[in-house]
Amino acid sequence: MTLINEKVEVSVDKAGSPIGFSWKGGLYLVASKPVRWFARKQWWVESARVQRGIGAGVLEVEMWRMIAADSGKKQCQFELVHDAMQGIWRLVRVYE
Repeated sequence: MTLINEKVEVSVDKAGSPIGFSWKGGLYLVASKPVRWFARKQWWVESARVQRGIGAGVLEVEMWRMIAADSGKKQCQFELVHDAMQGIWRLVRVYE
């Protein structure tokens, strides 16, 4: 497993599930059904502190795990984080 933490551009289907993303100049197409779950942000690392009583939506992030293939058809497992409040996707882990 390699930790990445890089912003990526993601294409999604009508339901909001990732179907492809670009990373390091390459296009990766999702080859398996993405798995979605929610995890807690590392609020102690982030510069902006969350006010007491704001709610779980601020402290939780949407995580996605999928197998995707590049144009050379090499498949790897990837984990993406979606910050829906800011509309930002980040690639956080690659399992080769």
